[in-house]
Amino acid sequence: MSSMSLVPPRSPAPVNQPPHVSRVADYFTGGMDNLRADRELADRLRVAAPWLPQSVRAHRAHTTHVVRHLASEGFHQYLDLGCGLPYAEQGDEALHPYDAARSILVDVHGAQADVRTVYVDNYGPAYGHANTILAEERGTLAVNADARNVAGLLALPSVTSKLNLNRPVAVLAHDLLPWMGDHDAVDLLNDLRRLLPPGSALSLTHTASDLPPGPESEGKDCIRMMSALYAEAGIDFHPRSAGHLRALLNRWSVQEPGVVRTELWGSGYGRFAQRPLTGAADFTGAYAAVALTTAP
Repeated sequence: MSSMSLVPPRSPAPVNQPPHVSRVADYFTGGMDNLRADRELADRLRVAAPWLPQSVRAHRAHTTHVVRHLASEGFHQYLDLGCGLPYAEQGDEALHPYDAARSILVDVHGAQADVRTVYVDNYGPAYGHANTILAEERGTLAVNADARNVAGLLALPSVTSKLNLNRPVAVLAHDLLPWMGDHDAVDLLNDLRRLLPPGSALSLTHTASDLPPGPESEGKDCIRMMSALYAEAGIDFHPRSAGHLRALLNRWSVQEPGVVRTELWGSGYGRFAQRPLTGAADFTGAYAAVALTTAP
């Protein structure tokens, strides 16, 4: 069986492409799948928000933490929306969801642990890389689709053959909603709640618009500068406040500790807790929450 940590060779790409958020994140984490336009935008963003590279790494560590927590709660099926490019580097703190879930479920069910994971992205290179890496993993599937079309996604024969939609599914919407407006975000969350099996879960991470000032942030001024840079690059960017996210999740049952800063989520989950905070180096500029479907 292949390892999820394998990264395929860098694919040639036209040098005149505009920047893309997946490639910017790849550059921040030392990857090779980025272009000059991505690096230039990333360097300007880093001036506006020095914490962005550590935030990308913290986001990936959070994915591992939350998937391990969900696996410990009995979730075997995962739907990773907007999965992005593969991680340039992996370790025990930055596993892809399939590996993170298996790291827990194998302890319970042994080698026969049945983990199913569907990775979704509408960015062609992200899908291509995921499809290459996951081709030999029986429990995984990569899909080139728009996450906003939940009904169409869940109706795809390839998805229905991989996920049992009569049983709970854990959806990862990590760094997804900041790249869509309120209308699309509301429709996405409502469709997930309506179409997922009862008992399903949603893990959400989201860039904060109400940042506190501190050593790594000038608060709202920092977000305004980031928004201006993304707009200049032709990228829609929608950071949101904690209150805004609670409103978006009002039809979901948000679990403890609620909508909190990503670096603080998980402090009550024992061995799945985040490591102790060390100050400015842990600042993510984002929120996280886990919610469950509720009765209609």
